[in-house]
Amino acid sequence: MAVITVRFYTIWRQKLGVDRVSLQADNVGEAIAQIEDRFGPRLREQLRGRLPVDAKIEDHSLILLNGHSVRGQHQTQLRTGDILHIFPHAAGG
Repeated sequence: MAVITVRFYTIWRQKLGVDRVSLQADNVGEAIAQIEDRFGPRLREQLRGRLPVDAKIEDHSLILLNGHSVRGQHQTQLRTGDILHIFPHAAGG
């Protein structure tokens, strides 16, 4: 298993109270599942009324592996030292 860093940005970092964590996973899908298990309930609680109760972090985020989008690429293999960047979708007006 690869040891990777997960970095959270903007409102995700603010609401989760953490900017980075380390985890072990073989591929992007495993990493995302671990992130959801660990942080999904807390994020939904923090954003109650702004996110559906069944919302997944992945559905409301841009996820980059070492700077490249991995949307829908759950089987992408991870290597020790990789960084998974998680940004909330942009909003504005």
